[in-house]
Order: sequence, then structure tokens, then C-alpha cells
Amino acid sequence: MSERSYADECGAALALDAVGERWALLIVRELMFGPKRFADLRLGLPQASQNVLSQRLKELEGAGVIQRVKLGPPARAQVYELTSAGVALEPAVVALAQWGARLDVHHGSKMSADSLALLLKALYRPAGPSAVSVALQLGDDEFAIHLDSDAIQIKRGAAREPDAVLRGTVQSWWDVLFGSVDVDASLDTGVIEITGDRAAADQFLESFPAPGIFTGTGSLVDRVAG
Repeated sequence: MSERSYADECGAALALDAVGERWALLIVRELMFGPKRFADLRLGLPQASQNVLSQRLKELEGAGVIQRVKLGPPARAQVYELTSAGVALEPAVVALAQWGARLDVHHGSKMSADSLALLLKALYRPAGPSAVSVALQLGDDEFAIHLDSDAIQIKRGAAREPDAVLRGTVQSWWDVLFGSVDVDASLDTGVIEITGDRAAADQFLESFPAPGIFTGTGSLVDRVAG
């Protein structure tokens, strides 16, 4: 917990004492889908200095939100992961992402792979009654995604026997899913790649707001409603 406090017994104030400092909730975002090394957290949060990131990790660990664990062979690395208290923040982080989509503010900066994964979770709307599993490979980052009629589940790591595999960069999939770039045009140019069951891939693609919602002016919600 930060040395600064609201000194207020309200649950919201107590929560902000624990996770309200700058970068704190974005660290939670980066760990929502699986553990990460310090170096990987820096890649996902390039605007946070090494000292600030180290301080926030220390504070979150002190608040019981994250913990350090050592991976066995072959990795033999120390990683940070969410505790059960940290995992309990997921609905709040998803709700913040949904709320933020209402704001007409666009920085034009690059998204991390976990930012894209959070957006998928926040904006998911089932497109079919059947459950499908896809592997989303974004360079060195890979996510196992399971879709069904009720929810979307996303975990960092390789998917076991996915129905379809989607490959590309964070930017290329952002452009296809939420921009104005046509999926077939991207496939033709090799910017993205889809292998496996195309019907499963199409169900994934149709499970999010129509392409183009992040182009032009106005909030995401306004553009979806329009």
C-alpha cells in the first residue's frame, strides 16, 4: 500500500489506497492473463520508468495484490502473478475498460498484447451458440481464448487443440477487429494469418463490435450504437 492514504473507511477509498496509484491497475491488467517477468512487464508498460515500476510492484505485493514466484526448469525465472485478491480485481478492471470506451479520447499510442486481450474481454458479445477455442498469436505473445454463449475466457500461453489459430501483430489484429481494415484483404497481403476451422475464426471475429468503431470521432459506445 502507498504511504499516502485517503484516511477514509469507505471500501472504495480503501481499494484506492491499495491500487489507486498511477500504473497500479495497469500492472494488474498486464498480469490478468498470466504471470510475467519484470522485463516483460516493462515491455507492456514502456512509459513507466524502471524505478516507478519497481515501486508499484513493491506496493502491490505489500497490499497482497501480487506475489513473486519462481518457475522451475526449463524457465528458472522469477515472475509476478496475481494473488486471489488480485484476481478478484478482474471485474473492476474489465468494467473500467468498458467505461473508458465511452470517452472520446484517443492517444494514438501502441497497445500491448494484454491491452488488446483486455479489450476483447471487455467488448465480447457472443456471436453463436456453439463454443469455440482459438489461439491468438501476437509475435512472442500467445493467448488461448475460449468463447461460449455466456463468456469469453482468455489465458496467456499455448492453446490445447484450438479450433483455429490466428497470427499477426497487435496492431494488425487491432486494425481488423476494431479498425477499418478488411480481414480478407489482410489475409491476402499476409499481414494476418488464419489456419484451422475458418468458421470458428469467423465466430471469433463476429464476437466484437463492428470494424471501424475506433475510426473518426466520438466515443466507442457512440460508434457502436450508431
